[in-house]
Amino acid sequence: MALPAVEQEAAARRGAVPDSGNALVIALLVLMLLTSAGVAYIAVTKSEKQIAGNSMTASQAMYAAEAGIAEGLHRMSFPAESLNYIGPAALPVAGWGRYIVLNTGASLLDPNGAALATDGMDNDGDGFIDESGERYPEVLTKQTVNSSALQYPYVRVEYKTQGTQLVRFGDADNDPQTPPVENLSKGAPVLRITASGRRGNAAKTLEAEAVRFPIISSASAIWAGGPMNFNGNAFLVDGHDHLAAAPFDTLAGSAVQGVLTEGPASDATLLGNQQNNVTGASGDNSVQHASYTYDFNQLWTQLSGMADYSFTNPGTWGNSEPPYGSLTNPKVTAVNGNLTINGGWTGGGILMVNGNFTMGGGAMFTGIVVATGDVTLGGGGPADVARIVGSVIYQGSLVNNSKTGGSARVFFSSEAINSAMNVSRYTLSWWRER
Repeated sequence: MALPAVEQEAAARRGAVPDSGNALVIALLVLMLLTSAGVAYIAVTKSEKQIAGNSMTASQAMYAAEAGIAEGLHRMSFPAESLNYIGPAALPVAGWGRYIVLNTGASLLDPNGAALATDGMDNDGDGFIDESGERYPEVLTKQTVNSSALQYPYVRVEYKTQGTQLVRFGDADNDPQTPPVENLSKGAPVLRITASGRRGNAAKTLEAEAVRFPIISSASAIWAGGPMNFNGNAFLVDGHDHLAAAPFDTLAGSAVQGVLTEGPASDATLLGNQQNNVTGASGDNSVQHASYTYDFNQLWTQLSGMADYSFTNPGTWGNSEPPYGSLTNPKVTAVNGNLTINGGWTGGGILMVNGNFTMGGGAMFTGIVVATGDVTLGGGGPADVARIVGSVIYQGSLVNNSKTGGSARVFFSSEAINSAMNVSRYTLSWWRER
């Protein structure tokens, strides 16, 4: 028997109650999942933002350290910028260094600074070795120090050493045909720069090395591109290594040839009484054929393009002409034409003459002389000596016009040649994040 309509409707309502409860639970679960997903999304977004911020801060600290490296390189490369240059006033020595700092005392942030007091060298230049608290002196940065300044609290600039010896970069085997390498005797010193960069809580330290590539290699007192004629027997060409300053003492160690010739060794024939006037690695009569040659056109292009002093006409220099460079402050001097030097003129670095070169008594050059033409060296009395300390390289012929009682001197000197290599600019050769 069928139920009345009213009872059927009531029964239907009673049967719907369990289904309605299940829907509510499902709805709550969905809401919880959506809420959890939203919270997780916010957390991930915040975390990624923090990571991105930290990465940016670390990058900014790295850029600051790189800027410190750049300032260190610049302030070592240009001695003529007296307000910026921080290099040594004299010849480079092991143990020399400087801190470039934002504020006085910032060098104390260098965790390796304390080791300077036990490295066996005079780091602060006061004549004492390894006294208590010894450190490199500080110089202030050239950037304006304010809220927008690049935060490299200290930049440590020093010469690379091995033990207590300078590490140099140059022609270690006296063969211009082989590439330059690090060694302990030939070339300009290797520069080491360590820079600390900071930004917020981030700190980065970079270490870099820079070298000066040799402009020209020299492996003899004279390299002759043409026949040589010798006059008298008062001259001296010596391939033994010498001090670059008076009294020009001969140094112990290896020697090079007195003369290397592009042609046969007979291009530089010595008479019997002249044999001991050219000495070097092979003893007296130190003349050999060279295994290499020079591109003089390329040398002129390179050296004239980087010259500190340029002259476009033939010239004659004497006592009234100012010095162009010195042993401790080498320069590149380029003369486009014949050059004659007499009297007490002095110079140092690299002298490039695009023509004939003549040097008379009393004049002296410390470094490397390069000439595309003939070279004539002469001397007067014992106090009137034409002297080149370093090396001579020429394309034409040399006539040593010494007079009786007079003298002309060409002394090979690695010290003078090493000094001349300081005219080239530094090039980064290696770096790392430390």
